[in-house]
Amino acid sequence: MPSTTICKTVRQYNSAPVPEADMRKLQEIAKDYSTVKNYVYQRYGGIRSLPKIYPGYTVQNEMTGSGLRAQLGLPSVYFYLAVFDALGDIKNQWTQTKSRTEKCIRENDNLTPEDRHYLRFVMKQSHCFESILLEKEMVLTEEWIKSFDEVRRDVDEERLNQYLRRQVRRHLRKMHTDTVDGFAVSGKAYRYADHGIYFAIKEKRKRVFIPLTDNNCYTKQLYVRIFPEEGNIIIHAPVEAKVRQHEDYRREIGLAMGIRTMFVTDEGSIYGEKYSDYQYALADYVRAGNISYRRNKKKNAGRKKYMAGRERLEAALHTYINTEINRMLRTEKPAVIYLPKLPQSSKAGVNKKINSSVNMWQKGYVRNRLTQKCKEQSIELIEVLGKDISNECSRCGITGEKANGVFTCKACGAELPERENTAKNALKRGRCEK
Repeated sequence: MPSTTICKTVRQYNSAPVPEADMRKLQEIAKDYSTVKNYVYQRYGGIRSLPKIYPGYTVQNEMTGSGLRAQLGLPSVYFYLAVFDALGDIKNQWTQTKSRTEKCIRENDNLTPEDRHYLRFVMKQSHCFESILLEKEMVLTEEWIKSFDEVRRDVDEERLNQYLRRQVRRHLRKMHTDTVDGFAVSGKAYRYADHGIYFAIKEKRKRVFIPLTDNNCYTKQLYVRIFPEEGNIIIHAPVEAKVRQHEDYRREIGLAMGIRTMFVTDEGSIYGEKYSDYQYALADYVRAGNISYRRNKKKNAGRKKYMAGRERLEAALHTYINTEINRMLRTEKPAVIYLPKLPQSSKAGVNKKINSSVNMWQKGYVRNRLTQKCKEQSIELIEVLGKDISNECSRCGITGEKANGVFTCKACGAELPERENTAKNALKRGRCEK
């Protein structure tokens, strides 16, 4: 049964500038929050600590006995959130490390199918994976001993174990953060009242009051971002929102997503015509800023101004993306959307400027926002196989030619915009796979 609610993040803003003395108290919490995270990264981010991070209670207990909280004077409501925040980052880093290692296994021509099967097996079994990395004897249950014996029968186990260790050491990165612009806060550390919110601080039995622009009250864990120079804060609050049902949303549509035009439907409707203008403006700004930074790295002049300009351009781009997605959904009224699964961005390109634009292409943000908005509107979003989808004729299925944004099929004589042809193929493949 489909869920009737969905989690989304809402923001709250201060209605008056935060006094300098109060902002300093919030900055102290943010700084200590970052210190705790770096301590956890340093102590538990390596291979030797892998057995401790799942499920994480060992880390919590050891951090309690470390004396760091007393040394910082940080309330427990912030301290343990920082610990588990860092622990989540470490787990995510391990997920990425495994993903990169699996990619190397797939692309290594010197490995036999049996070698690849062995490596994938031990990576999926946490006890095997940990034992190999820590060079300890494996302790397996009876149900896994037989399977493991079969997997390692025809392979050089020691050679493959050494290969796996090398790949993990190569891809596992030591984490560190210099960011001191925010912190998470649990429900015990804040209280809504007097058209604002009270935050617990490092001083016992004292709180900082921040007047807010709205009277909404939340009870879940919040995240507070601080902007000392402007005297502002932004509160991020997770809320459960009802999924909207639309009786008139009945259509099935195919979508093609691109870097110049955001979306083209199977009927040729275009959404996000100015997407490339926002995208290229951001890419050019970042590229120029990076060149200037490399030339004047010692002086580091104007870096804050650069970051502020980048944030403004990203905010404008994100606003435009959300506006166009909303317009597309209101206009097309889809019940089902078929979207090709895009490949990873290639580093190859005509020149550095084009490479920079492609690398800055925020296709992940576009897809995430489309996914979120489809969930909010009870629209089914289905990914279809994207291989050769733009080269295939949507009319006859024969491979055609693309030139100057136009697709031409010599077999049946079809001639139509390239993105429209891709969207038609997405619709066709989606209906066949359904």
